[in-house]
Amino acid sequence: MTDALWRLEAGDRLLLRDVWGTIQYRGVGTFIAGGAGVTPFIAILRHLNAKGGLAGNRLIVSNRAERDIILREEFEAMAGLETLWTVTADPKSALLQERIDADFLIRHVRDFSGRFYLCGPDAMVSELRQTLQALGADVGSVTREQ
Repeated sequence: MTDALWRLEAGDRLLLRDVWGTIQYRGVGTFIAGGAGVTPFIAILRHLNAKGGLAGNRLIVSNRAERDIILREEFEAMAGLETLWTVTADPKSALLQERIDADFLIRHVRDFSGRFYLCGPDAMVSELRQTLQALGADVGSVTREQ
């Protein structure tokens, strides 16, 4: 999706519809997204926010640059949702400048026994799924876009 958006030119048309996908909320957990991979999480987190059910959930998102973060202000305003942003190609940003990998997860995730939701580029999701399993996460508790 991100690559397709970068190829758009002035005058191109873009049709936006409701967010949908295979990711369904199965309980409190850590949502990890790469770029536009945050999209399937929007409806889930908005729904939980409306019900006051965000406590204990965490959103970790990696983007190339700070300006690329989707709905940052909305997510940060959601009571009970912990957010963590990182960028990989924005040296002027005050945000974390790290890739989400095993070292990152060891430093920033407190408990690998909980649920994880993954969405982003295929290579990132595949690598993170394997990394989470190596760190002790139950593969059955890792939900990803398919």
